[in-house]
Amino acid sequence: MEIEEMLSLLDEWVLEKKGKSLDFAQKQIIRLSWLDVDYADMNIPGYSPNYVERRLAQGLWALVSDVIGEGKKVTKKTSKLAMEEAIKKRSHPTKAPAREMTFVEAAKDANNRGFKFKQAGKLIEARKQFELAIKINPDNAVTYYNQALMNEEAGKVDRAMELYQDAAFLGLAAAYCKLGRLYIIEYKDLRKSVEKIGLGLKLVETEKIENNKRVKAGLLTYLAWAWKEQGCYEEALDKLQQAIKLRSDRGLTYGIMAQVYENLGNDAEVVKAWKHCLEYAKSDEPDEDVYIGKARQRLKQLGGSN
Repeated sequence: MEIEEMLSLLDEWVLEKKGKSLDFAQKQIIRLSWLDVDYADMNIPGYSPNYVERRLAQGLWALVSDVIGEGKKVTKKTSKLAMEEAIKKRSHPTKAPAREMTFVEAAKDANNRGFKFKQAGKLIEARKQFELAIKINPDNAVTYYNQALMNEEAGKVDRAMELYQDAAFLGLAAAYCKLGRLYIIEYKDLRKSVEKIGLGLKLVETEKIENNKRVKAGLLTYLAWAWKEQGCYEEALDKLQQAIKLRSDRGLTYGIMAQVYENLGNDAEVVKAWKHCLEYAKSDEPDEDVYIGKARQRLKQLGGSN
């Protein structure tokens, strides 16, 4: 291939990658280099041979190296060979290598495998995948959360709390919801529950996640539960009403609301709330399963139908 043809191709590749073409001086340096002309003998209008060698040529070869060098430095002596190799490769492109997976993606994949194993009841395999995800990316909040769920379900509440705290520290608002719940149910520490839920509510306002409404509704529900236990019924009712606006199909929220209305002496709303509790509560949810029994008992006592 003739020099001008090769130069035209190189100029096209430079324009494609850098957004501008080679200038006249750069093209002259390449032409003369391919003809084995020494820098001292290069006659380029407007530039001394010394300036060409020390300034123009150095910048030029750095540019060419970036465009066609593929990690190798292109010099005056190697420029013609580098150009010929570039033409061969670009004329007969090989299959692009598979993109290397980032550590964040690898951790996410391991976490997803762990979640699927957990759903399938393969807890040993799930635990291994979660541990692998954390090893790859120690800042993977969702994996700490999934590990916490497994420990809570296994009755290892203290360990679950540690893992939920790790997930919360890394910015997962749903973890604060779990912490608030366990401080109420397992530790009877209402002050700590309110504290954790408050942090979660602040975080959920800035955490951009698809289910942030559900998470916020959960936080408000457990906050109302904690306040109900402290006798703050008006405050609890306000939070429950906010929670229902965000998520109107959770039986637990209505169950707590029914108890709040009972303490406020609003009998009409008590019956409605218990009925909604029965309508939406799920028996496979531990908290809601308890409230199903309470709802049936209270409706029977109040003469309401279920």
